Amino acid sequence: MNNYVFARFAMAFFLLAGLALGGFDQSGGSGGMNLSMNDFRALGLESNTLSSVADSGAPEATATDPGIDVAAYTNQAPASMNLKQVLPSDIAGKPPMYMYYNGNYMAWNHFAATFPGSQPGLWIERALGWSIYATMPLGGWARELLYVPAASPVTMYEVYPSGYVMSYDLGVAQSGYNYIWYYADTPGRHYSLFTAGGSRSNPVVVDVYTLNPSRPKPPTPKEQCEQKPYCHWVNGQCLCTMPPISEKELCLQKSYCNWVNGHCYCTMPDPEKSQCEQNPLCDWVDGHCYCRGDIDPEKESCEQNPQCSWSNGQCLCRGLNPPEPMPGPVPNPNPEPEPFNPAPNPVAECESNPGCQWSNGGCRCTGFGPVGDSGAINPDPGGDFALGLTGNPDAS
Repeated sequence: MNNYVFARFAMAFFLLAGLALGGFDQSGGSGGMNLSMNDFRALGLESNTLSSVADSGAPEATATDPGIDVAAYTNQAPASMNLKQVLPSDIAGKPPMYMYYNGNYMAWNHFAATFPGSQPGLWIERALGWSIYATMPLGGWARELLYVPAASPVTMYEVYPSGYVMSYDLGVAQSGYNYIWYYADTPGRHYSLFTAGGSRSNPVVVDVYTLNPSRPKPPTPKEQCEQKPYCHWVNGQCLCTMPPISEKELCLQKSYCNWVNGHCYCTMPDPEKSQCEQNPLCDWVDGHCYCRGDIDPEKESCEQNPQCSWSNGQCLCRGLNPPEPMPGPVPNPNPEPEPFNPAPNPVAECESNPGCQWSNGGCRCTGFGPVGDSGAINPDPGGDFALGLTGNPDAS
């Protein structure tokens, strides 16, 4: 157990020490040797390296993003057999579009005729050719091209952003073009150069930047289109066909149907309920229609007739309705009443004649007063002058 803890501690110390020195070497290993700046100056390499920014075309300020000078890099580490050594290059058989030399980008034929083969040369790979300045993301791998005039041991030097220097013994390299893998292990500006056969190469400047956390990109119109199974992206346009309506959707489109357990169950619509719900002022509650707001007098009059019903703003009646009476003339007012005519009063009439009085149900007169219909005895014009005696003429 103690050995396990010690091993874990030693590994952690090794990693922290490596990071404190700026990471691992150019080939991804830990075989580099740390040099002080004084040692680097003693080799006569400092002035030539740090004054080469203008010659490389690098900006004065360290780049913090890819820009237009990004190296041809990969995030996948090369095979371990290709690390920590110089590998032969077939650049002459597969020439690039351009090579940077003497402050200019040249086509390969022009470069091959101009570049002297007596001095070491160093470049870093970019998309279309080789340059002496590039940007790289932290953790990226890129190839560096080395021209070695004659077979000899090669030592690579790298100046880190903090100012310390790492040197790498790469062994003997054959004459001609070779390459090594460069690893971007620390953000900031790096300088690289190598020596071979007592001569030093030109420096290469690399600005290592930190990648920002990637944000999810919104889908393109084409991706949005193809997410729908009934749409297709054709000639820059999204062409869609109407999706088929499922049985469930058809069922739910009917207000009196419900989709239950994969089946559509419907109840026959109530015409009275439907008629009620067509009126925005009415609600169907517990089998009755309750309406709010203004009352339509025509509708109210219609619904008072048991033979009629109100539908869609019209009064529909069953059977034959009696015709409404035609308006006639206004009747004349009642005639004035007849004057009061009291019933005949024989007593009063009798006693109104002088010499007469009502007695025993008859009018008795004396003298020659007028005779009315009172039942008085009248003189007989054909007989003797009668006395003014009352009584029944037939009496004895």
